[in-house]
Amino acid sequence: MPEASGVSETPKLPDFSIVPANSVTPGSSIIEIELVLVRHGHTSWNLERRYLGSTDLPLLPEATQALAALREHGALQGEFWRVYCSDLRRCRETLALLTDKADAVATYDPRLREMDFGAWEGCDYGQLQNNELYRAWIDDPQAVAPPGGESWISFTGRLEDWLEEIKLAAMELRAAQACSNNPPQPHEPQRLRVLAVTHGGVIRHILAAAAEAGDFRAAIAPPPGTPVTVILSGQEGTWEWGLPGAG
Repeated sequence: MPEASGVSETPKLPDFSIVPANSVTPGSSIIEIELVLVRHGHTSWNLERRYLGSTDLPLLPEATQALAALREHGALQGEFWRVYCSDLRRCRETLALLTDKADAVATYDPRLREMDFGAWEGCDYGQLQNNELYRAWIDDPQAVAPPGGESWISFTGRLEDWLEEIKLAAMELRAAQACSNNPPQPHEPQRLRVLAVTHGGVIRHILAAAAEAGDFRAAIAPPPGTPVTVILSGQEGTWEWGLPGAG
């Protein structure tokens, strides 16, 4: 992608500040976690429509320019309580293009990796379409795993473990504030913003849960280099998914 003419300066990078626990507006028993999910930018295998899971490819050089537009995206403005990133190179490089403080603010977490496609890594649909095991996996990914790859239980289990960790941290923060000199006010929701730079399969799983689709395949992953936002609301230990603007 050629550089646009007439551009004389690089857009200012957002200030991805971590909000200290004692600076978050206290809430009561209602917690709203605004989860901003960013899919990594394009790699060569994305363009070639090859299965890319655990293989650690870099971003394409031209992805740098495309990701620069995200610096001014509304979903990425302001402060975040937590910043997470898959530890694979394509996600780390994406986050580094969004903020110059990535290493200072981010937790690089292997639980946010894409599913490991095992022997099918690097293959495209045309190479696999007549493979009986592949056809069975397409029909029921919860019952069939790629050869040498990751099972559905393993994939979703690590994502649920990550989400449970976030919910627990949010509840611990609320409990600590309740014991402070400035306790929560009744019925005042507390919103915590979390950024996660991750992969298409991870985002599809979360979107399916948020939309109550019931089937991973009913959710559509955003294109590479695109953010989406979901809401996770908790009250007295009960959590519900929601989408921005849903009433």
